Amino acid sequence: MTLSVFARRTLCRRIGAAALALAVGPVVAQQVLQIGRVDVPSPLAAVAEGVMKEAFKRSGLSAEFKGMPLARSIIMADEGRLDGELVRIADAVKTYPNLVAVPTPVVWLDVGIYSLDEKLVHLPRAELRAHTVGVTRGTLILTKYSQGMHVTDAHNVAAALDMLTHGRFDIAMMIYIDGELGIARQQLQGIYRRPRYWASEPLYFYLNKKHAALVPRINTALQAMQKEGLLKKAFQDKLAELGITPLQPAD
Repeated sequence: MTLSVFARRTLCRRIGAAALALAVGPVVAQQVLQIGRVDVPSPLAAVAEGVMKEAFKRSGLSAEFKGMPLARSIIMADEGRLDGELVRIADAVKTYPNLVAVPTPVVWLDVGIYSLDEKLVHLPRAELRAHTVGVTRGTLILTKYSQGMHVTDAHNVAAALDMLTHGRFDIAMMIYIDGELGIARQQLQGIYRRPRYWASEPLYFYLNKKHAALVPRINTALQAMQKEGLLKKAFQDKLAELGITPLQPAD
């Protein structure tokens, strides 16, 4: 074998190995995104997680969902210690500028009002705002729509309901679908709900800005799912599963 033939064969082997490394490398090294989500039972979070798992699958991405208190998870996502946040309202970026929203909403959130006093839940909004209210800590939409009211924080839905039944505040403001599940699980009696939602907003999936390049890819998947009716169906199926009737629009 001449030196030139040997050199050519060696070069071919090296090119082949390099090509194989390029083909296999991204698959082996693919990052598993760490996504924060609420650490207590939440039908709304369950719907959102199911939607995002399908969106990740369609996008060729992998993710793990880490349960933790909401107030902690969004800070960790903003600081880059988590890669993203399952769902938050659009206003999240005002406080957490390192987060980037995927533009297509994942799910809609309705805010419910609960009280032990039936008369209270039927009061006009202006009069109801004069009463003390309990909200779950770290839930941005509840913070937003309880501004100007006398607010008491509760760790989670179960704690909020317990505090309501013990007279710690006049009304509880909660994510509607999660509040209904909490009442059913704790087998609570004598709690009245306002027939109309207090507020309603879309929720978005967020990534830390270091992953901003993934936003169009995930958004394309969500847009396709939206056109297929899968996003709306996921929420409606969960309501039907729990036997929950949608609230009427706000007055």
